Amino acid sequence: MGIGPLTRQLLLIDAATCLASGLLLTLGAGLLEPLLGLPSWLLLEAGIILFPCTLFAAWAGRRVGVSAGPAKVMIALNLFWVAGSLALLSLGWTTPLGTGFILVQALAVAGISAAQIFSLRGRATLAAA
Repeated sequence: MGIGPLTRQLLLIDAATCLASGLLLTLGAGLLEPLLGLPSWLLLEAGIILFPCTLFAAWAGRRVGVSAGPAKVMIALNLFWVAGSLALLSLGWTTPLGTGFILVQALAVAGISAAQIFSLRGRATLAAA
C-alpha cells in the first residue's frame, strides 16, 4: 500500500520549505552571518545540504503508490536536522536573533515531521481496519 494524499502533500510542503531554506542560507550566508552569529561557511553548507533533501522529498511527494519508506527517510532526516539545530545552540555562537531563528526553524521542521508521522500512522490504521 502506498502513502496517502496527506503524506504526499506533507512531503511536497517539506520539499518547498527545504528549497526556501536552502536558497536563503546559500544566497544569504554572508548577510546572515553577523545577524545570526553563525559562520557563513556553516550557513552555506547547511543550505547546500538542503537541495538534495528538496529533490528527494519532491520525488517522494509526487509519486502515487510509493511506499512509506521514503517518507520515513524524510522524517529521519528532519529529526536529524532538529537535533543538529539544537546541538548548534549549545555551542553558544548565536546572537539572540540567531537563537530565535534556529528555534523557529527547528520547531517548524519538527512540526512537519510530526504531521508526517501522524499521517503515516493514520494510513496504517485505516489499512489494518
